[in-house]
Amino acid sequence: MTLLFGLLTFAATSGLTLTCFAETPEELFARKLLPVLERDCQGCHGPAKAQSKLDLSTREALVKGGARGTALVPGKPEQSLLIHVLEGRNKLQMPPGDESKKLPPDVIAAFRTWVDAGAPWPQRKAEASGDYKAEDLWAFRPLRPFDDKKRIDDFINARLAERGLSPAPKADRRTLIRRATIDLTGLPPTLEEVDAFVGDKYPKAWENLLERLLASPRYGERWGRQWLDVVRYADTSGYSNDFERPNAWRYRDYVIRSFNSDKPYDRFIREQIAGDELFPGNPEAVIATGFLRAGPWEHTGMSVAAVTRQSFLDDVTHATAATFLGLTLGCARCHDHKFDPIPTREYYRMQAIFATTEFARPKLPFLPNQNV
Repeated sequence: MTLLFGLLTFAATSGLTLTCFAETPEELFARKLLPVLERDCQGCHGPAKAQSKLDLSTREALVKGGARGTALVPGKPEQSLLIHVLEGRNKLQMPPGDESKKLPPDVIAAFRTWVDAGAPWPQRKAEASGDYKAEDLWAFRPLRPFDDKKRIDDFINARLAERGLSPAPKADRRTLIRRATIDLTGLPPTLEEVDAFVGDKYPKAWENLLERLLASPRYGERWGRQWLDVVRYADTSGYSNDFERPNAWRYRDYVIRSFNSDKPYDRFIREQIAGDELFPGNPEAVIATGFLRAGPWEHTGMSVAAVTRQSFLDDVTHATAATFLGLTLGCARCHDHKFDPIPTREYYRMQAIFATTEFARPKLPFLPNQNV
């Protein structure tokens, strides 16, 4: 206000004239009228539900009209049924109901001005913006068909040959079992296991070794840790107080069980994002939603509840995108992403999925296979 008052004072004392730029009909429609149509009208008169056969989602549909004939005559508000019902003529009123539901006079006047100007309906511009080229977005390109006649090794060997390199020599059996066991279980093999594998002359000894390691409970413990790192798992809440989470281990063990049981990945995703909604009554699926609660969180007497709540929503939005989409969304929280086709609108659309998510402590029975 101080800056505005200063400008006006300067203009008055210096003889300058401040020009107010008039809003175009297109700008009026986009700023003031389209939100009204989408919020108050298209719930009953839209593509999905066109009462009285009237669709208000496009200019063409308005001109076409419905059961009462055309609703819009561009340039002629007095002949436009849209204006008649907004003004409440001939016992027609929209939105329907008592007088309190009638649109404000300035909004009705804006509709009349818009129709009188020809009812322009500008097309929305693409929501995604940023300094990127579609051809540079390699992560969003479809996968190219893989040549079944070639193995992965063929591609690796071809690239090695380009650089004048040769593959490392084949590992001996003692080295092979150590590599496989440490890789799959995180533990070295015992001396007995090494000797047994070295002396095993069965043609499928290698396949049998891998099957045994994959069937080991240690496999889920080893590779479940990778997933727990991705989903920001911790046994405490972080921040200054770092309160203990006494039940966090149940989500940790759920992840381990999922790996050991070779759970399908699509089921694994659904359980963690919305297990309580998709599989009600299933304790395992409810425990899986611990993913949503795994991030840092703290609320004390000095905290503002709305700020704490927003911090949680931001965390779970970022974690969901990074975990399941392999994509970071943090930039789009404040502005359209500069390098990825992600507008701020899409960020908050995704966050809206978790708008009704609340913390809870349901009483869940311990499972027979659960570590208690």
